[in-house]
Amino acid sequence: MISLLLRWWRNLLRPKTQLTTTQDEPDLEHSEDTAEAGQWVAYDEDLLERARTQWQFGDWESLIDLHRDTLQHHPDRAKLALLAAAGHQQLGSIEQARQFTRLAKNWGASKKLIAQVLVAGVHNTLGRAAAISGYQSRALSHFEDAIATANAQGDTRLLIQARTRHELERLQITIEPQTLSLAGQRFMTPLRFNLVNTATTPSQTTTSKPE
Repeated sequence: MISLLLRWWRNLLRPKTQLTTTQDEPDLEHSEDTAEAGQWVAYDEDLLERARTQWQFGDWESLIDLHRDTLQHHPDRAKLALLAAAGHQQLGSIEQARQFTRLAKNWGASKKLIAQVLVAGVHNTLGRAAAISGYQSRALSHFEDAIATANAQGDTRLLIQARTRHELERLQITIEPQTLSLAGQRFMTPLRFNLVNTATTPSQTTTSKPE
């Protein structure tokens, strides 16, 4: 199922043949910047941090409020466009998701970053599908991967629990607090703990000679 969804997302990135552009759906990819060369344009310095938090908590409605004219002069416009695409994808606005994803690519977003956000979106969609079908443990696993795949800041475990709670509330599905507390447990063990336990002692490395 994941491979099918990834294939579907790749199709979103392909150019779509379109003879005309309607007024209701402006061509975001080819519209020109309105600022003249050398003109200083003010931008919201906290916009990226807010958008990242909205993505972490699954606030898709706020992400789709990001518009091209707001982003085009922002120094982090590629990342912001990609977050906007994630919001549109989760709410089913496929054409808008396509345009913002291609816009992020045109503005310099790396293939790796685009792939991370798209794969995270696939896991989030699969998590909702599993929750609707009654497979809570599978849903938790997908919500974990949805955060861990593209998140590099904050407490991953707490973010996973927040995303899980938000998505299940959206679906009007109840989850026991004890079950929710299990979400993200595999991200609690620090790397340092693993290194200590995998270190070998001299007695472990000594091999017995055959008699």
